[in-house]
Amino acid sequence: MHTVMHLNLRVDPTQYISQIREVPDYDYIHMVRQPKYMIDLSLLNEKVHYLNEVFSPKEYVKRNNISLLHAHHGQLGMLLLPFKEETNLPLVTSIRGRDATLANQPIGYLDNMKMLFDRGERFFPVCQYLADRLIAWGCPSEKIRVLYGGVDLNEFKYRAPHKGDSQNILSIGRLVEKKGHHILMQAFQKIRGKFPNATLTIIGRGELEEYLISLANQLNLGDSFRLLNHLPKDQVREQMTNADIFCAASLEAADGDVEGIPNTLKEAMAIGVPVISTNHAGIPELITNNKEGVLVQENNEDELADALEFMLSNRGIWETYTVAARQKVERKFNLAQQLQQQAEFYDELVAPYKVGKRYLITPRQIDKKVLKETLQPQQQGKDDAKTIAPRKKAELAKKALIYMQQLQQLQGLQEFPQLQQLKQVPQLQQQTKDKVKDELVVSNKNEKKAKVQQRAKDQDEKIASRKKEKKAHKAEKVKKALYKLQKFQQQAIDEQLGGDHGGL
Repeated sequence: MHTVMHLNLRVDPTQYISQIREVPDYDYIHMVRQPKYMIDLSLLNEKVHYLNEVFSPKEYVKRNNISLLHAHHGQLGMLLLPFKEETNLPLVTSIRGRDATLANQPIGYLDNMKMLFDRGERFFPVCQYLADRLIAWGCPSEKIRVLYGGVDLNEFKYRAPHKGDSQNILSIGRLVEKKGHHILMQAFQKIRGKFPNATLTIIGRGELEEYLISLANQLNLGDSFRLLNHLPKDQVREQMTNADIFCAASLEAADGDVEGIPNTLKEAMAIGVPVISTNHAGIPELITNNKEGVLVQENNEDELADALEFMLSNRGIWETYTVAARQKVERKFNLAQQLQQQAEFYDELVAPYKVGKRYLITPRQIDKKVLKETLQPQQQGKDDAKTIAPRKKAELAKKALIYMQQLQQLQGLQEFPQLQQLKQVPQLQQQTKDKVKDELVVSNKNEKKAKVQQRAKDQDEKIASRKKEKKAHKAEKVKKALYKLQKFQQQAIDEQLGGDHGGL
């Protein structure tokens, strides 16, 4: 079984754990940059490693039998380029959302991405929309494989829409601009007069928390609005199960930040909650307007208010939407199918590298016609060798015969001084041969002695290297044990790279 080294932003349940730990026929190492990104200690095991503790990539790869590198963000792909260059392993980079934009990116980000496009073997955008963005930046289309995030259909079981009088609207996502929570709150305020029993609940945390609380007061939403902080996964699923309508008001932020496809939308559709969203980024790849749900123009509170009013006023058609939505998720966003697809994408890279790294080839570089034309001259060369060999023997025999005739003629010309010199030639040649032979014997003895000494030296170095490696391995185990024993639950949020689900 091949092992993939995954470099992720952090270790917590929101970071596509299934795409790291559950890929069929592939073992994993879940790598993060530093121990502080180990957010959820319940997910800690012997396969969680830290990149800042790897001092020799070659030794690390050999020790862990790694066949492939997978970075789960554009900047992490850049970070792994030196590791890739030293180990000569294929590199895959997943593109989640913001990493396909220039939103709040460091200086030189686009140039670094272009370098990654050139040196990386594969790119896995989470939707076709992001794939098109990569191509527009200069990524070769043959390196791109769209890989949708999947939903565990055993975990999110379908149930028919609620038939009571409740009107609970739910939205889940980080409290950042691109999630469009402020637009949803304004749209909800517009329909409150017609639906006084309706409620709006937003689950999430982030930089806009204080702003959204202030906005709720300005809109006078009162008890009809709830803003819940991050909840455990089972409680989030319970909130979604009890919802009547799920809304994701995604939009492009002022700095250009965009979504991929929110996983929360897929989960709501799998459960059977009617959905309302926008035509933002990859969302139309998931929802067809008036088929699996309702789509409106992004960043438009009036259209969103109309969609909420339409859905709340037509409860009888909800099941038509939810059945189609569940079928769409089963067909294109089933976690088991997407993980199998991911394994097949891995196979494209691992197979040629594993067969013979010396060739340094990737799929699609081998053309059958070129291969056939290349093999034919090689075969022809083998046939020619069979006929050339007898010719060479005949020429050598002919030259030897001429040489013997010349010697016989010279034997009758002893009166010439030059002839005496010629007769001395065999004797001189024999003396030279004897001298060379003696020198060779001495040289061979010295060479054998040097080889024995070198073998002993190599053996000593090998034993010392193994002792050093075992010592380092033991030290690494001790460090991991110390991390596990620490009683802290650090809430480290990387503002530069942070994100959840499909939109970083």
